[in-house]
Amino acid sequence: MEQWLPLFRHLLACPVANAAAFSSFPASGECPSSPPPATALLRILLSPVLTLPASASDPTAAILFQILPPFLQSQALSFLASSAHLLDPHLLRSLAARVLSAPPGRYGFWARRGARHLLDGLPEEEGIPGVASDEFVDGFHEPPPWLKEAAAWARPVLPWLPIDCRSLMGSGTRGRGAGDGLDGIGLETFVLAQDEDVEMQEAECVSQPQAPPLGDQIVQRALAVQKEIVTVESGLVAQRVVKDLQDLCVESRNATAVLSLVQPWEADDETLRVLLSNLVLQEDGMCGGGPELVLCSVFLPQLLELQRPPSSVLLSAALDLCKRHPAAALEAVLFPLVLRKGGLNVPQCDVLTRIVKECMHPLHIAAFCHRLLSGEEQERKPLCMPQHHESVGTHLVWTESLFTLFYSILSQDICLTPSTIDELISVIDERASEFSRSLKFSNFLKCFVLKCWHQCKNQRVLLERAAERTNTFLTKAILAKLRPAS
Repeated sequence: MEQWLPLFRHLLACPVANAAAFSSFPASGECPSSPPPATALLRILLSPVLTLPASASDPTAAILFQILPPFLQSQALSFLASSAHLLDPHLLRSLAARVLSAPPGRYGFWARRGARHLLDGLPEEEGIPGVASDEFVDGFHEPPPWLKEAAAWARPVLPWLPIDCRSLMGSGTRGRGAGDGLDGIGLETFVLAQDEDVEMQEAECVSQPQAPPLGDQIVQRALAVQKEIVTVESGLVAQRVVKDLQDLCVESRNATAVLSLVQPWEADDETLRVLLSNLVLQEDGMCGGGPELVLCSVFLPQLLELQRPPSSVLLSAALDLCKRHPAAALEAVLFPLVLRKGGLNVPQCDVLTRIVKECMHPLHIAAFCHRLLSGEEQERKPLCMPQHHESVGTHLVWTESLFTLFYSILSQDICLTPSTIDELISVIDERASEFSRSLKFSNFLKCFVLKCWHQCKNQRVLLERAAERTNTFLTKAILAKLRPAS
């Protein structure tokens, strides 16, 4: 089993187990290359374990998958789902059916959820005995029992949160003296009646308090750090400068203003690496959480002006921070860069593709695509430093690199929302003539048709019309998929 250790380490370490991502790792070369990892993994998971006899409730022979820890079971199913089109559907269906038809308690919720996802991605076939087509989908959206009990008698804090207002009154009172900016505001301010209209709800919203202005002493110290940060000559000096900058942000209680004055993005790559690895900031009223502030003040400015691949030193430190804080990376890197007024170029697309593949959960990416394509304009308000507002807009500029990014997203089998798919179809129809000779656009269109066919087949005529306006060697393959055999 030693030869399988690199693959199992990948399953345990990665937020999203993916066959393509594993194949790109240097350590993946230690795993058997023939057959491919996904094929071999499927066979070994289905191999019998002779030391475990069959039970009376489950007469089938025990398999290796059954003795894996619950988290590893879920990750293995996700890994297999990413390569389902290359694997034997009968073996995949056998594994998924075994999980879903097992007695209650045999497999955890996420293992069953992964098995259902794997089964849904296989070619349509007659139902599997013992597996209901709508199994636990309803239960997934059900609130927990304690919340149902609370909803029966509570006056809700919010329409979608059935918790009694009085049960939270104590925490609201304690917070009044804690300097959190809610002095004198009771919890009743946040209680929204069910029958209130949108305008009344918006009128009751409490705005965030303004951050205090910087004092003269803070400004002088910030200017001194600004001069020092661009002349750092060693790692030890860089760490001291980062400590001084962090102290300034804490003392000023206005980290955004301090960072805007210091302009840490002007430092060299080694200093930026130290900043990304060591700078820890608290939540800021203007820009949100600490990791978001670090990313939008240190890494994002480098990406906005990127014309060639970034140094490995800088990229490695940034990816490490994005892995630890994927939601912050979404707000402070993906959104601003995709909404760049000049559009996305190739080096920028390559960086975002790595962030998406190595740092993001599928739910993050699905939410990102929905907000980007279907959300209101205020939902697309980018997060960046004041100096960079002019470089970032609120509308997408469609370039070949942006289509390449969406191709990478679709290649990971992300489940897009219906409204996102509809918007992409509209974009395809609008841009087909403009990118008629673009191989990257045709590659995206082919992938979109293959991955989202069940959701978009009702708009086949629109997609076929767009494909007919392209002129690449992929055009015939796209049209063959769109035109059913007579």
